Amino acid sequence: MARRKQRNEPAVFIVNPQAGGGKSDKELKQLLADIESIYGNAKIQFTERKMHATELARTAVESGTELIVAVGGDGTISEVAAGFFDAKGKPLKPVKQAPALGILPAGSGSDYARTIGIPRSSAIALQILQTRKTKAMDVGMIDFTGNDGTPTRRMFINIADVGIGGEVVDILERQGKKLGAFLSYQIATVRGLIGYKNKNLEITLDKKQKFDGVYNGVIVAIGKYFGSGMKIAPDAQPDDGFFDVVMLGEMSKLEMIAKMQKVRNGTHIFEKNISVHRAKHVSIKSDIKALLDCDGEMPGECPADFTILPGALNVVVPPT
Repeated sequence: MARRKQRNEPAVFIVNPQAGGGKSDKELKQLLADIESIYGNAKIQFTERKMHATELARTAVESGTELIVAVGGDGTISEVAAGFFDAKGKPLKPVKQAPALGILPAGSGSDYARTIGIPRSSAIALQILQTRKTKAMDVGMIDFTGNDGTPTRRMFINIADVGIGGEVVDILERQGKKLGAFLSYQIATVRGLIGYKNKNLEITLDKKQKFDGVYNGVIVAIGKYFGSGMKIAPDAQPDDGFFDVVMLGEMSKLEMIAKMQKVRNGTHIFEKNISVHRAKHVSIKSDIKALLDCDGEMPGECPADFTILPGALNVVVPPT
């Protein structure tokens, strides 16, 4: 392809070679060639393990990089975004001085990119990056019990949830996505429902509004989509300073399966046993083990506290 004019700002591209089940050598080489044709001075780094993207991004932020691009799916974007914060969840730099976070969707789901309008086409996504138009986006912080039983803190940029979502992600991580994102997620959902029991949860919004009952799950959303295009929080805005909290009430396995299409198009929120609330802080406790989903990964379980960090991240977005 014709060589484009190079840009001079320092940039780091953090690539997850396993995103979307792993790109072919031909696809990956073409993507890297497209990046280098525009950002000839860019540093391209590959992730080698879980949370490696966070380490690479944190180093890039501290070194003064102006643009840090996550090349992968929601998990990769989430890990890269976490690198803009220290271990205590505090921004490494004020937002006005911090690098811009760019996104090149290459994952199986790419739900966060879908919310902010970045298509899966690498060519178009690269054009969006060149505009350098940014918007201050919200970030979520979760304090919970990690898989090793210790108090843990994680950042998220799209969606976290407790209940059936955590069970599904746990199964999905073990079964893989060899059949593609959509079908793999549907299979994991059905498998999760077979052995799933609704949870007795205690939910507190903004430390004052309390709910106590049996729930299928509770979704704490910044973005609109999860599970490869399921519109779980149709009214969520990633820059409004609030979580959209979607509470899925007690329902049978058959009821949940019957509602899956409504979840895909966002009309589930009109069902009588589903409610949506807005909050800046969410606390969830469970009387039995309740797994957590954080941007498509299962890092632990309840109790969990969710805190919104309004406008904490500069994200490159499509021009309007």
